[in-house]
Amino acid sequence: MAELDAAKRYAQAAFDIALQANTIAAWRADLDDIAKVLAESGAAALLADQRVPLDRRLAMVDRTLDVQPLALNLAKLLVSKGRSLDARWVTESFNRMADSQEGIVHARVTTAVDLSAEELDGIRRQLSERLGKTVVAEAVVDPSIIGGLVVQVGDRLVDGSVTTRLKSLRRELEGAR
Repeated sequence: MAELDAAKRYAQAAFDIALQANTIAAWRADLDDIAKVLAESGAAALLADQRVPLDRRLAMVDRTLDVQPLALNLAKLLVSKGRSLDARWVTESFNRMADSQEGIVHARVTTAVDLSAEELDGIRRQLSERLGKTVVAEAVVDPSIIGGLVVQVGDRLVDGSVTTRLKSLRRELEGAR
């Protein structure tokens, strides 16, 4: 949990800089590049290895990343503080802050069968209208819901699945005895 808290602090600092300079989109891209190199690449273990001299690790960061100077400073700070493997969490935290600032919410739409691109876009448009925000929708297939759909936006869940309706009907019928 301490790693997540630290990641949020780094993300907040980067977000404040990006917001002030109106460079959120550039920071999104730079942080994604940083996360790929520091936390997900073949060099990630080496960059996190405290046995490798810090100056060598920082030189690797300089050679590897092509990002704006302030983002490069953040990458070096993460390496220096032994937090390079937290770079993806920093990126995700930053993106949540940026999405909130830009009025973007993410929805997970679960159905029993694959949705066509048009169907998913229609659901996305309806959600956008109802929420008054830009919705980015992700389709998930779960045959166990039998039919209908389950929509999750943030911590809100709307369950219109056939499975849930059948369970509700069963409870009602059992209560009528």
